[in-house]
Amino acid sequence: MSGFEIITITFSFIVGLGMAQVLRSIAFVVREGGPYRLHWIPFAVAGVVVFFQVQFWFGLTVVNSLIEYWTWPVYGLMLLLAMVIFLAGATVLPPPSHVGERDLIEDFSDRGRISLLFIAIYLLGWIIVGIVFWRPEFWQLIAVNGLWSAIALVAYRVKNEGQRNVIHVTLIVLTVLGAQTVWTTPNLQMPMQ
Repeated sequence: MSGFEIITITFSFIVGLGMAQVLRSIAFVVREGGPYRLHWIPFAVAGVVVFFQVQFWFGLTVVNSLIEYWTWPVYGLMLLLAMVIFLAGATVLPPPSHVGERDLIEDFSDRGRISLLFIAIYLLGWIIVGIVFWRPEFWQLIAVNGLWSAIALVAYRVKNEGQRNVIHVTLIVLTVLGAQTVWTTPNLQMPMQ
């Protein structure tokens, strides 16, 4: 086992628990659909969270390739990012212990929208990583992550249903764009290379 594999055990444990939480909540909400009137926005945000949880592992390989050795500050920053993306997953949908007669969008508006703040913090954290390991092409990462975070903060505040729908569609489009252009791909390469 390499040093990198040993170091990433903690990250994998935290992010894996976060992914399990999202998937368990999705299964619960779909299975117990009677108490909840389903809505696409919470499921879309949950899908985005799962995407970022998977992408976190891919991003770790890039970080590992950019450093000579792991230091406590770098390890701490990556650990913080793992915890934040865990929190995004843990807050997006109601947990299985929470049963209520309400709309899923109402639950998301009251409680689940906090996950948007965690996603924004997560993406802003990757901007810090990009600055610490600066490469000229990272300006695109900073631009996409900054824009996504800003729109997520707007989505967090918006109450109007029509505006909320448009903003969430914009976030989905931006996620697809980011996945194709700046975020690490499953072949563990930055798309810009």
